[in-house]
Amino acid sequence: MPADYPPESIGLLPGDGDEYIVTSGGLRGQRGFFTRDATGEVVGVDMAGRLFARVPR
Repeated sequence: MPADYPPESIGLLPGDGDEYIVTSGGLRGQRGFFTRDATGEVVGVDMAGRLFARVPR
């Protein structure tokens, strides 16, 4: 992802697949999904076919 894109809004899509769509900005219309571990915690997000891992706190 280019570093110069500002934060954008997303909307969660209906269903149980943890899918989302970007609703504003330069990536408007881009779809993806969240990935979860065995406990149900979000551990990553797919955007444009790339998996971005969540950084633990």
